[in-house]
Amino acid sequence: MGNSQEIVARIRIYLRENGLIVPKEAVKDFYSQIIKLSGFGLGGILTLAGKKAGNTASNILKDMMEGSNVTEEGIVEYISVFLREAGIGNMNNWSKEGDTLRIEVLDSFFATGISSKKPACLPLQGALVGLFEGITGNKWDCKEIECTAQGKEKCIFELKKR
Repeated sequence: MGNSQEIVARIRIYLRENGLIVPKEAVKDFYSQIIKLSGFGLGGILTLAGKKAGNTASNILKDMMEGSNVTEEGIVEYISVFLREAGIGNMNNWSKEGDTLRIEVLDSFFATGISSKKPACLPLQGALVGLFEGITGNKWDCKEIECTAQGKEKCIFELKKR
């Protein structure tokens, strides 16, 4: 059974040992080109790919949390650490109203350096669904309602339990 600090340490160690180091600039350029084409049906593919990655991450997190009494706040904390340590983004704030979670992300990897009329963090949107579904066992929907790629201050996601 682990406490919160032990679980956070496990997440960090896991990502350092099993993460992939790739120059961010090259990946950002590649992703920017994909977003430009996303009107051709790639948006759904990017969201699905993110969801699959989120499911994988949820299994890793569940293994690290095994035997711990984890609250909803704890789950959000661990997801926040996972996103930050993986270089995906910094969860700035979150709130809950009923079955809806509102998550704010700063410095989203998927929005940095991109200009778009629509939200651009499709893989992160999918990953949040995969993470929450995998950890809670419930079905979730997620929609990015604001994105820094649109010139907004932060990326805002709303997750709703089905």
